[in-house]
Amino acid sequence: MFKRLDPTDVDKTPFKVYKQFTLTEADSGSYVYNFRAISGSHRGFTTALAQKTSYHTETDSPQHFYHIPSYFMINNRYYRQRGPGLKRDFSTINPFNNFASNGTEQYRLLHKSASIISVPDNLYGERIKPRSIELKDDSTSATITIVDDGKGNLYDSSLSSSFALFASGGFADDDKIHATASFAGNVFYEEGVFVFTNTGSNFVDVGTGKGSDGFSLKYKAQVTINEYSYTCVSGENEFNSTTNISATFERSGSITSTGDESWKFFPIGDAVTKSGSYGSSFNAATKYEAFVTHSDFAPYVTKIGLYNDFDELLAVGQLSAPIKNDKNLSLGFVVRFDA
Repeated sequence: MFKRLDPTDVDKTPFKVYKQFTLTEADSGSYVYNFRAISGSHRGFTTALAQKTSYHTETDSPQHFYHIPSYFMINNRYYRQRGPGLKRDFSTINPFNNFASNGTEQYRLLHKSASIISVPDNLYGERIKPRSIELKDDSTSATITIVDDGKGNLYDSSLSSSFALFASGGFADDDKIHATASFAGNVFYEEGVFVFTNTGSNFVDVGTGKGSDGFSLKYKAQVTINEYSYTCVSGENEFNSTTNISATFERSGSITSTGDESWKFFPIGDAVTKSGSYGSSFNAATKYEAFVTHSDFAPYVTKIGLYNDFDELLAVGQLSAPIKNDKNLSLGFVVRFDA
């Protein structure tokens, strides 16, 4: 017995879920890479002589990150400066010229070199959740903890007040003291890319994996899941019949079958006659048990199946307890699942 659902009975509600990850410089097997980006001339560039960071060199598919091309890549993709160290005029930023642009809320200044950490999309989903980043780096004699401000800026958490002053002034170019002391670089949430642009002594090797313990990067990945809700209504006098074998006379079922191997298709029990071997016939019931014909009889709802237009079962809703389908009542059941 089937009943077609009205489109108004179907609802989809998206919601965001998060999963925390912790990565280190040793996770290149999961395609987490850290490498340098260095400004230089690309004239006469040859891979044989170029500086690079390599991974999986022992395999047939090594990964090489060349430092000079990496610099051109991040500059053209995120910064678009005319030359190394030239601060951009935030009043003229066109967000259509940049990927992951955050307008005047994100400070972008690329010096002659930078360190990059690249995280694959299967480890951050749709994007990295803002304000979830914590990077502990041991590239210097002291451990530095870098966090994000939710707008794409990375800064030293121990100098949060200094960074707050720098941000409150609209990242003014004349406020170098606060910038040099606290600002570390940028994170591009939708692309899983961390760029450490500050070349001060505290930050120059951040993200490179150097030091006694390298780095430990913690963040939350974001994924959108949809909750589907189907309202299934059993109206008065609907779905009041049953095909349950327990309702047939002497549990004889509702199928007739003949043949020497018919026993293969039915469960062992009273339904199949056994005399030395299983019987070769299975006769359908000719009537219901007496209790089925009672005026108060009604089946109980225990499960609800959702089918497509090809009668293929897609989902099953299991009730916590059987509910009597009273023929005088209209019952509504809501089937919910996430996908």
